[in-house]
Amino acid sequence: MKWFNDLRKGQKILLLINVVLIIALLVLAFSGVGLSDLFAMGFIMGFLNIISIIFARGLFKFGIDLDTENAGDNVEPSDWKYMKWYSSWGWITVIEVAIIILGLVIKE
Repeated sequence: MKWFNDLRKGQKILLLINVVLIIALLVLAFSGVGLSDLFAMGFIMGFLNIISIIFARGLFKFGIDLDTENAGDNVEPSDWKYMKWYSSWGWITVIEVAIIILGLVIKE
């Protein structure tokens, strides 16, 4: 669980929210209530969002290593980079909630 402790507070919160949403989408997709295709699409989006949150710093360091020589292990993303990541992760989370609502409201 060292990787979880290395995440920032905002990343932990978004990660936990997305895990809860994925579980809800999985239950809704197999329960037969609403549009299961829409729930499956939301599940895939949430899963990719979780992968993005977990590996964001590692992928950033990998990109730096490709662009420069001897970048070092102590390279950290800037606060602007984190803000960009938080906004994209947040919007995907909002889209997941909208998918749940639309999937329950829209009839086949």
